[in-house]
Amino acid sequence: MKIPLRISLAAIGLSFALSALAETDYDKAVHVYGCADYPKAFSLFKPLAEQGDPLAQFQVGMMIEQGQGAEVDFAAAYQWYMKAAEQGMADAYFALGQLYSRGQAVAQDPVRAYAWFDLAVRDGHAVAGDWLKMQSEKMLPEQIKAAQSVSNDWLRNLKK
Repeated sequence: MKIPLRISLAAIGLSFALSALAETDYDKAVHVYGCADYPKAFSLFKPLAEQGDPLAQFQVGMMIEQGQGAEVDFAAAYQWYMKAAEQGMADAYFALGQLYSRGQAVAQDPVRAYAWFDLAVRDGHAVAGDWLKMQSEKMLPEQIKAAQSVSNDWLRNLKK
C-alpha cells in the first residue's frame, strides 16, 4: 500500500509538534546550551536548579565554574555541586573531587578529593577512575583509608 506524500508529510509534522509539546524546560535549557547561548541557558537552568533539579544544579555549578553565562565563582560552583551531590549525582561528586584536588573554593585536600572521586567511581562516572588513581599516587596508605571512610560515611548518610 502506497501512502500519499501529503499524508506522510502531515504525519511527520504532527510527530514534530507532539515531540515539541513533550519537551521539558530542562530539555529546552540543554538545547540553548548546545547552541552556545550561555547567558540564556544559564537563565533557563537556574530556576530549575533552585527548584531542586540535580541535573540543573550540576549544570549551574559547571557554568559558574567555567564562566559560561555567569561570572566565574568557584565558591558558588561548589555550593551548586554540593546540592547535586546531596542528591547522589556522580558528576557532582567528580566536580567536587576536582575542586578539592586543585584547591579551588576550598583548601586543597587530598583526602577529600580522593573521597569524592571514589564516590564518583562507585556511581559509574566515566573518567573518575583515572582521577582516583592519580590522586592515590600522591597519598599515603593511611590517607587513602581515611578517604574511603569519608566516602563510606557519605553513602550511609545519603541513604538515610
